[in-house]
Amino acid sequence: MKRFIGLMILAVMAGCVPKRDVEFKGVQNVQFEADGKSPLLKADVVLYNPNNTKGKLKKIELDILVNDKKVGTVDQVLDQTINGMAEFIVPVKVSVDMKELGLLDTLVSLFGGKKYVIRIVGKVKGKVHGFGVTVNVEHKEEIKLKL
Repeated sequence: MKRFIGLMILAVMAGCVPKRDVEFKGVQNVQFEADGKSPLLKADVVLYNPNNTKGKLKKIELDILVNDKKVGTVDQVLDQTINGMAEFIVPVKVSVDMKELGLLDTLVSLFGGKKYVIRIVGKVKGKVHGFGVTVNVEHKEEIKLKL
């Protein structure tokens, strides 16, 4: 009898686990804004939940690289609802460390409209029925900066 109850509990728990992983779809609206001392990089991370069940987005851990130099980190704790069978957008913003790029080079290139390669890498973490879900993020885009 104890084995039967144990098997039933395992069967119910297995039914609660998401059938498919949340998918990384891309990054949209990458832009720089001058905000006080250091520029601010803003972007929208687009994800898709292919499951019928809702979940919760809990944490974002991303590294921002400009021309292969790490200029910032996004480490946000969230409690955002993820609907089933739907795309959802997670807005992120990070202050860019201009020292890493070289201040003089950056100022000259901002006024000249230089192109930069922006890479966003990391993980987005969530929960579905109490089970942890991790989605890897890898995005590369070339943008032209001009003030």
